[in-house]
Amino acid sequence: MLRIFLTVILPLVLPTAGYALYVLVVERRRREAEEAHTPAPWWATAPWPWLVFAGVAAMAVTLGSVALTSGVAPHTPYTPAHVEDGRVIGGGPSGN
Repeated sequence: MLRIFLTVILPLVLPTAGYALYVLVVERRRREAEEAHTPAPWWATAPWPWLVFAGVAAMAVTLGSVALTSGVAPHTPYTPAHVEDGRVIGGGPSGN
């Protein structure tokens, strides 16, 4: 059940929730500017700062999770590709 949630439901719900949150924030700022009879600043309704922040945050989470969950142990010896009995044997970490 957790696998279905993480691979199907969460990727569908997160973008929708993010967009709904964005619309709520932009509309609130626009309404406050209209009530004060002042033009809203360009950054108050522009999506670019939010999109850049969301992209950097997503990149940081992705890079962090890849760095922490993949690869081999440090100082693992590497065996280069070589030929044995006329067949090419691929290289890789020794001991796996």
